[in-house]
Amino acid sequence: MSREDNPQLGTPTDVGARLRVAREAQQISLRQIAETTKISISALEAVEENDVAQLPGGIFTRAFVRSYAAEVGLDPEETMREFVAQVPAEEINEDKKYDNQSHEHDLFQSQQRMARTVLKLVAIGLPVAGLLLYLGTRGVTTGTDAPEPPPASAPVERPVRTEPPAPAEPMSQGSLTIVLRPRADCWVSLRVDGESVFERVMRAGERESYEADDEIVLNVGDAGAFAFAINQQVGRSLGASGQVMTAVITPQNYTSFLAR
Repeated sequence: MSREDNPQLGTPTDVGARLRVAREAQQISLRQIAETTKISISALEAVEENDVAQLPGGIFTRAFVRSYAAEVGLDPEETMREFVAQVPAEEINEDKKYDNQSHEHDLFQSQQRMARTVLKLVAIGLPVAGLLLYLGTRGVTTGTDAPEPPPASAPVERPVRTEPPAPAEPMSQGSLTIVLRPRADCWVSLRVDGESVFERVMRAGERESYEADDEIVLNVGDAGAFAFAINQQVGRSLGASGQVMTAVITPQNYTSFLAR
């Protein structure tokens, strides 16, 4: 009996081997599962080998295991939990690490927005204070008699008041709008401002649109089949056909994801 076999149940004890046995028992190839789930063959092989280093990690890896289990007739949730139980602790805690980083990033963004608001208030307040000071000095006279009005034909001079320009915000600041529009069927997962909002297979020609204030984390199972746009501008290719890719897009770096 193989070291991977359970002596009581007669089935492999590690999840990857159990998935492979279930697939071979139904005479299903990895290519067939890849065509159905839109997960690359290399990622499916990594699941069978329990090679978490070759998988994207977090919710994306969990989604791969669920989809594989459903295709070979195993319980998706139970299989996913058993797979997570055999993954190293640092891989299991990946989402927590990401949440901490996202919290620090949100705090930094909040401080930036507060600083911009203060600058805007100062830019508005200075001209108003200057106008009030000017109007106050106009009412002060040097003698008891009121000044004589200028001749009717003479033009009345008016003071020229200039206002300091409001500080220009960097072009990279502001909200993000992303439109997902794959060219072929493709597995897609999306996190917006730290919250998971989308995770499924998108069909060719389908479109989904989302807005974010601070950050978009995009995962795709087949980079060659995926297309998108950011702020109404065409996005660049994220990778080759069958390649699993993750992109972190912010208002500061989104231009690097645009097509040249």
